[in-house]
Amino acid sequence: MTPERWLLPLLSAAAALSILRLAIAHLRAPPEARPAAWRTCALAVLTVVSAGLLARTLQPPPVPVAGDTLVVLTAGWQGLPMPASQRVVALPEAGDGPPGALRTPDLATALRRHDAQALTIVGAGLTARDRDAIGDRALAFVPAPLPAGIVALEAPRDVAPGARFEVRGGVAGHEGAQVVLVDPAGRIVDTAAPDEAGGFRLAGTARGTGQALFGVGVRDAEGAELSRVEVSVVVEAAAPVRVLLLAGAPNPDLRALRRWAEDTGLRLHWRTALGGGTGVGDAPTPDAAGLAEQDLVLLEARAFDGLSAGTRAALRSAVANGLGVLVHAPQPPSRALRDWLRGTGLAIEAGSVRTWRPDPGPADVARLRAWAGPGSADAPFDPLLAGEAPPALAYRPLSGGLPGIAGNPPDMMRWQAWGRGRIGLVTLADSWRLPLAGRADLHAALWSSWAGTLARAGDRATATVAGPAWVGERVALCGLGPDAQAIAPDGRAVPLLRDPATRDCTGLWPRVAGWYRIVDADRHWPVQVRAIEDAPGLAAAQQRARTQALVREMSGGRASQATAPGSSWPWALAWLLATTVLWALGRAPLGRAQVPASSSPRSSVPPMEKRR
Repeated sequence: MTPERWLLPLLSAAAALSILRLAIAHLRAPPEARPAAWRTCALAVLTVVSAGLLARTLQPPPVPVAGDTLVVLTAGWQGLPMPASQRVVALPEAGDGPPGALRTPDLATALRRHDAQALTIVGAGLTARDRDAIGDRALAFVPAPLPAGIVALEAPRDVAPGARFEVRGGVAGHEGAQVVLVDPAGRIVDTAAPDEAGGFRLAGTARGTGQALFGVGVRDAEGAELSRVEVSVVVEAAAPVRVLLLAGAPNPDLRALRRWAEDTGLRLHWRTALGGGTGVGDAPTPDAAGLAEQDLVLLEARAFDGLSAGTRAALRSAVANGLGVLVHAPQPPSRALRDWLRGTGLAIEAGSVRTWRPDPGPADVARLRAWAGPGSADAPFDPLLAGEAPPALAYRPLSGGLPGIAGNPPDMMRWQAWGRGRIGLVTLADSWRLPLAGRADLHAALWSSWAGTLARAGDRATATVAGPAWVGERVALCGLGPDAQAIAPDGRAVPLLRDPATRDCTGLWPRVAGWYRIVDADRHWPVQVRAIEDAPGLAAAQQRARTQALVREMSGGRASQATAPGSSWPWALAWLLATTVLWALGRAPLGRAQVPASSSPRSSVPPMEKRR
């Protein structure tokens, strides 16, 4: 316990005991010897005043002073402008610091030594150890330049097998460099030149299931690698999507879609009308029970026109219960189809025909093979496709609803949520020409992206990881049960500490880099933890951004007033005066009881004359 805590209780107890002694002595004295009541009250009051003034002397109250800014030096402070201040501290990451700077183990210690209400952070920024110590203080930030290399990276964490994914990020410090995406086998998948702001966008394809480490590298004009950061991609082996394909007549699109479903691993049932009320295929009856067993319905516009009113109502009810529906309408949709779509919340209008050519991918054979995949046994990869433009396709631009996934014209497919499901409309015509030209990968990328947007959501629960995971910093994991635990790369079980402020979030403090396995009952997820030296640009950019988020000019909408302990001399003089008066009154006969002379013991002694 600090002296500030026990001093006031101690003085209060001493004053109370002194007053109690005065009261007891006053009450127990005989009436003829009892002092005056005002004397006892005055002594009690002077005792309280003396104790209070002594407390103020030992702990003078704070007085407002002009607030001084505390300059905090972090890593990389050298060469940066620093504001004029008499108080400069250097955190451990800053090294020795300039002459006059006080080295401190952390920011909380510096703030206990210097009661500053305004801070200026100079350098790379505050680490997780020091950010919570800011409190409601005003803060300014003089950031250090970011290191050369990759300073921003964004990639999807979970990808379906065979699906395309996109990696976006930013580069600093390398003029005229190229950014490449390298697959786990070391082959270059995609190449991009950073824009004026350093941003780039790369695309790749997930092969197989499990954890895969792609690499994003920065290379100069001669192909030498300047920096490299690994990107973790988790390919989940989910249950196959159940698809119902309804066509109005046999056509090349039907054949291409059936082949796409087979290559992608979808569980497909299909049916096409032959005219006269007949048809062919293995599709179940599209009633309420049959539609409840499907995740996605691919519906041609001509097939919709042949559905009965009851089937259309059952289809709308199934969408409200979670079913996804994609209507393929290369020709202008009929009025009945537009009214049905409008009834599900998708009000669209189609424009005149436009031409669109898909991105062919890299012109290099090796890169195109890694980008498009090896193909299949009956349709292997053709090296002659490198540098060859895919066929141009026609579509009608749509307005209304929400656009489809990025990478395609945003007005080619539009969709809208309805209840728990989704419904969409696509107007692309003759997409079957892509696999006929040897670009089945482009055809699969189109339809897989649309199917992934609209298909019924699965019931597989996944853990949520808040941001990138770094060694030595807290990783927030949400969506876990009370018995969840983490398995480190060396096989050790790492405890997860539950956050009392949330329901299902826990914290993980990893000590080593690598793949961690989060286990929750019969579920498990891999999580990659990076060391700072593995991606110094990313770590520096994240530290800089988190410090920048703390910048503010004032606290709670008004500036805070800095204080300092006041002078104790006035209080000491007042205490000395009060104590002197108390001592003098205690010694003075004023207010004491006068004892009669007859009651003196000397009156019982006989005079000298009588003795004689």
